[in-house]
Amino acid sequence: MARLRAGILGNVRGKVAGVVGGQWKDKNYVREYVKPANPRTAAQIVQRDLMKNAVAFCKPLVGPVFNAYTDVFQKSMSGFNFFIKSNITEFVTDPTYGDIILTEGKLYPQPITDATYDSGTGETTISFTPVYGNNGDASDKVFACQYDKNSGLWAFAVQEELRSVGEIKVPDLTLLTPANLQAYVWCAQYKGTLVHIISNSVHEQVIEA
Repeated sequence: MARLRAGILGNVRGKVAGVVGGQWKDKNYVREYVKPANPRTAAQIVQRDLMKNAVAFCKPLVGPVFNAYTDVFQKSMSGFNFFIKSNITEFVTDPTYGDIILTEGKLYPQPITDATYDSGTGETTISFTPVYGNNGDASDKVFACQYDKNSGLWAFAVQEELRSVGEIKVPDLTLLTPANLQAYVWCAQYKGTLVHIISNSVHEQVIEA
């Protein structure tokens, strides 16, 4: 049962008669209660599969990517929901990983020269020749992550690197197959300790070192 606080215009939680109340990003709302439908059309089944695949792919990104880099730029949805909205059509059975964008922003992106996996150390080195474009800078921070399409696991760089450094490493487990590994990098500019602007992510297929 819902609870009314400070009157009908105050906080509402749960269902009251024909309405449902809740809160999203510190904003209270009341909406009509509608009994959920469960359509099983062919198109709906395809859409559900796309949604399931997209969520499985990006759920591990919530903390290290969406919370850290993209949530701040979204006013009406989370970075997670923005990713799903922007990428859901890519999540067919065998996605083209280069078409999946982890972050989107107006900062000049950083092209990758190569991404190489060392089977001895289990580490991937993502190399790039620093480029700054119209609004980039040597002090921009670069972050990276790696996806194993066989296991569905992600690995993340221990920390950001300066764009001027020209490489960033992603630690991982040994005995991986480079052909399964997909590397992503993006850049961020800061004002003090806060992310001010980010770039689109850039993808590279990992190869054996």
